[in-house]
Amino acid sequence: MPIEDISKISLHHGVTNTNRIGENQPHMKIKENERLIQRELDSVDISKEARDLEQTISTMKARIREMPDVMAAKMEEIKVKLKDGFYDRPEVIEQVAKKVIDAFSIKK
Repeated sequence: MPIEDISKISLHHGVTNTNRIGENQPHMKIKENERLIQRELDSVDISKEARDLEQTISTMKARIREMPDVMAAKMEEIKVKLKDGFYDRPEVIEQVAKKVIDAFSIKK
């Protein structure tokens, strides 16, 4: 069978299939309508506890956003002390060393 004949058969076969799809469309519309109706019937109930929790979380987030950035202020203070040589003083080095030793010591 020549290739041209195969192409013609495939083309004709495709056209006949489109007619069959058209026959099934009313059935597809019914299914789509059933899905729309079901979607309208679906509902979710959120408990009072869940709504209260959401409100509490929202309130806490708002309060946290209002809090000053303490770390930024502390970091700026440390930068100034580093620049001024505060941490290079012998008494400061000794205090830091004692705190490091205490942190790693086994306490009974």
